[in-house]
Amino acid sequence: MITRISAVWLISFWLISFAVGTTVHAQTFPSKPVRIIVPFPPGGAADVTSRLLGEQMAKGLGQPVIAENRPGAGAVIGYELGARAAADGHTLLVVFPSFVINPSVKPGLKYEPLKDFRAVGQTISVPMVFAVNPSVPAKSLEELVALARAKPGEIAYGTPGAGTTHHVIGELFRLTANINIVHAPFQGGGPAIAAAVGGHLPMVLANVSEVVAFAKGGKMRSLAVTTAERAEAMPEVPTVREAGYPEVESTNWSGLVVPAATPPAVVARLNIELASALGNAEVREKFKTYGMTPAPGTPEQFNAFLQSESTRYAKVVREAGIKAD
Repeated sequence: MITRISAVWLISFWLISFAVGTTVHAQTFPSKPVRIIVPFPPGGAADVTSRLLGEQMAKGLGQPVIAENRPGAGAVIGYELGARAAADGHTLLVVFPSFVINPSVKPGLKYEPLKDFRAVGQTISVPMVFAVNPSVPAKSLEELVALARAKPGEIAYGTPGAGTTHHVIGELFRLTANINIVHAPFQGGGPAIAAAVGGHLPMVLANVSEVVAFAKGGKMRSLAVTTAERAEAMPEVPTVREAGYPEVESTNWSGLVVPAATPPAVVARLNIELASALGNAEVREKFKTYGMTPAPGTPEQFNAFLQSESTRYAKVVREAGIKAD
């Protein structure tokens, strides 16, 4: 029979062993190069920003941090690869809103974002903007709503594709404003904007960074940004909250996660190096050219954010009947 003293000794021994094991794990990590799985092709903003962060994180980690592009199936290939990676901190996965949207629009996925992964930290926040071709007789979001109500089903809005962040937020706007606008999916934000600039599409919901040059050139008219504060690149454009639709407030974002069984001490170390990288002046300036804002925070904050975004998007997908391509 285990005596009370023996039980106390066993518990103390377990606690000491756990603490020592955690310390050793943190001290020995990383023991080899670290990779960041990027679920998109080389050359895009996701690829460039991951490489920038990797270069900076490598300085603190003392090991190379290599971006590995694994595109395909709307980022699903990369996400599922990340779920199967060893839970030792040597494989990170860069995720976007599609990470938590996909389970609602694509059945049969081999990953569950909130169960199979542990959050490391958010990396960036990207404002989106509702913009129209100058021929559209609407100079504000309120006027666009009035126009849509006068012409139900005649106004189409373009996005980078079905099931994307832009699509979900566009449908959230449609439901919130109680208007009949039609989704027009494209293969990327660039083609959607080109169609709007060319007069073939009245409206887009796109990243501010993709629209700003056309807006300054008078080829597009920006109506409202989706962020809580006005976008630095478009300070004259009101927010959706100012326009009377605070429910539509949102950002296009990115962050880093690791497999769920990764030790907490390793996650904490990765978060420290990520925060340091996001605070680097060169990184911040480069992000600015892409219209991105660094968004450092704790693993707990990013985990809570992922949970809230997952719940929010799932509700919109269900109510709007959104399907992916």
